Amino acid sequence: MIHGDEALQQAIKITAALFSGEVKNLTAGEIKQGFKDVPSFDAAGETNLVELLVASKICPSKRQAREDVTNGAVSINGERVTDIEYTLSEADRIEAQFTIIRRGKKKYFLIKY
Repeated sequence: MIHGDEALQQAIKITAALFSGEVKNLTAGEIKQGFKDVPSFDAAGETNLVELLVASKICPSKRQAREDVTNGAVSINGERVTDIEYTLSEADRIEAQFTIIRRGKKKYFLIKY
């Protein structure tokens, strides 16, 4: 039953982080567990946000990606980004392994490094 209680507490923490927008407080292990069924994309180095949204198929086109970013529909690790020139860097990585992108209210994507 100990493992059940630990898993429950971990699930509660992950859910709270998602709803509060504070996903930066999650560990790499919690992200792996909580986002195992979320679409993921492998990336390397610093990447322009619009380019990443299209390459990872989060957005179907650059036009749509620019529109979504400008309208505030894209969040990186829980923080809304509205600059179409934004470049993801080391600072956007959680434990140097992951970046969580949200498009709209409910669509999450995991970027792996």
